[in-house]
Amino acid sequence: MSVDKNSIEITIPLMQGGTNLHFQNIAYQVRHQKEDKLLLKNISGTFRTGRLTAVLGPSGAGKSTLLNVLSGFKTQGVSGNIIVNNEIIDRQRYRQLVAYTAQDVTLLPNITLRENLHYAADLKLATNVPLAHKVEIVNGVIALLGLQKCAHNQAQVLSGGEKKRLSIGLELVSNPAIMFFDEPTSGLDSVSSFQVISYMKDLARQGRCVISVIHQPSSELLELFDDIYVVVDGRCMYQGSLDELIPTFAEAGFHCPPYYNRADFVLKIASQYDSKCGEVEKLMVKSEKSVSASMNLSIQREYDSTEFLVEGRGPQYPISWWNQFTTLTRRTTLGTVRNPQLMGLRFFGHVLFGFTIGFVFHNVGDDASKVLSNISLLIAFLMFITFANAMTVILTFPLEMAVFVREHKSNYYSVSAYYFSKLVADFPWMLSGVTAFQLIMYFLSGQLYETDRVLMFWGICALFGWLAQVYGLIAGCLFPIEVSPFIVPASIIPALLFSGFFIRYNELLDFFKPLTLVSYFRYGFEGLVQATYGHNRTEVGCSEIFCYYRKTSKILEALHMEPNRYWTDVLGLSIWIAFLHIVLYLSLRLRLRWNR
Repeated sequence: MSVDKNSIEITIPLMQGGTNLHFQNIAYQVRHQKEDKLLLKNISGTFRTGRLTAVLGPSGAGKSTLLNVLSGFKTQGVSGNIIVNNEIIDRQRYRQLVAYTAQDVTLLPNITLRENLHYAADLKLATNVPLAHKVEIVNGVIALLGLQKCAHNQAQVLSGGEKKRLSIGLELVSNPAIMFFDEPTSGLDSVSSFQVISYMKDLARQGRCVISVIHQPSSELLELFDDIYVVVDGRCMYQGSLDELIPTFAEAGFHCPPYYNRADFVLKIASQYDSKCGEVEKLMVKSEKSVSASMNLSIQREYDSTEFLVEGRGPQYPISWWNQFTTLTRRTTLGTVRNPQLMGLRFFGHVLFGFTIGFVFHNVGDDASKVLSNISLLIAFLMFITFANAMTVILTFPLEMAVFVREHKSNYYSVSAYYFSKLVADFPWMLSGVTAFQLIMYFLSGQLYETDRVLMFWGICALFGWLAQVYGLIAGCLFPIEVSPFIVPASIIPALLFSGFFIRYNELLDFFKPLTLVSYFRYGFEGLVQATYGHNRTEVGCSEIFCYYRKTSKILEALHMEPNRYWTDVLGLSIWIAFLHIVLYLSLRLRLRWNR
């Protein structure tokens, strides 16, 4: 098959052999307000290869829930069997056969359409697939879905229809045998909707089993489908070909008026469902018996339904952990470089504020008469590093979380590969911003020019920037973007109060003193004070006749700090960073569990 307009050869291979999907007695139960609610009620059915199937039903009938379960995205609270070509397979093998495109697919905004497909190919195709073959597959997907004109556009400027087709292409690169789509036409006009469903029809004709939830399709759109599966109240009301839909309903006493949209007619009947409505109930019972009888002829043996998609022993991902890590690191770095807001806040914001605070506190560092101002500078320094590095990732990470959840569920990569790639890709940008800010501020404010002291000061700043960035990642992972910008400042204030700047350690009530040991601001503030006035520094210059704080021992005594605690402060910050890294990893796991 080829596209004449651009003479591009489509290299997506046809499926060898058919893949028929049977699902038997699928039940899905959730806990809602201390009560168990059954969303799918022992529903069964068959989706055949080479045919495009529409899943219809009124709102709340269980259409999307059925697709989530059949795609393997939801496994908790599910019982029943999924049978592929008369065989029950484990979760790993099944996820390699299946592709699922949700209603709203979140994309990384700064990655182009072609790059998105290339990264998907790198993650979903085996390592032994040559690069040239991956390029051919990507070109074939772009041609098949008619995306040549926008191939080099970033995802954030794509139209709704182009994003829908790109979401299809992301799954198509691995040549799946079974494809699920949840309302692929939502938010699209009639022309774009027809194009998307036409592409899905082509995918089915190539030998795939293609299933799509569709919401109130037009008559023209409905004609593209081969089979119809009607869901009502978590049960099957009809399964069969489109041509047999109206005759089947007529036999049950429901007659469709001439020139009436068949989908609207079915939805009108389905919305009348009630346990007291005998005709609709009879239709559903008849349909369920017909489905069961058909399935018994197709399936040659009985299967135990106690375990749904059991774990297998084979490899879960097509490429190694290291290849996942390097690919994700390249993609994250590219997206960060192309994000002017993030880069501007992270680097140029540090530089601008470094000059600002440096000129405001000009030459206060080596003047004993200005020690209190210099101490204030140190705490302001830490506060800026915290907010500048935490808030920038808070504004971008929630969007990445949606991409992470989708890609992990689609077997792109492991949690640990994403976790380490995110840390490695973001670390240089954080470090460059903090370093630029520290050097500018350090020399403008007139701190002591000693190499070891500069390095000690930089060490505390780098550790604090690292801590703040991981802190922001945790907040962006666990909370939506509307909430996290308020959570971070509110949660930082207690640590700031016990830093030793606002109230000295020995002035605290005995009840509060242990809290200074768990305040990361205490270790940061004390570390900067030690780097500035400790480390064998005995005196500070004085521009007046008498300076009370000329002796550095007086400064440390006034702050209730012991000398030579720099490495203790480094250890305290390191422990906090290690702890937050563990919390971040567990947060990623928890985020996935919320979506199971």
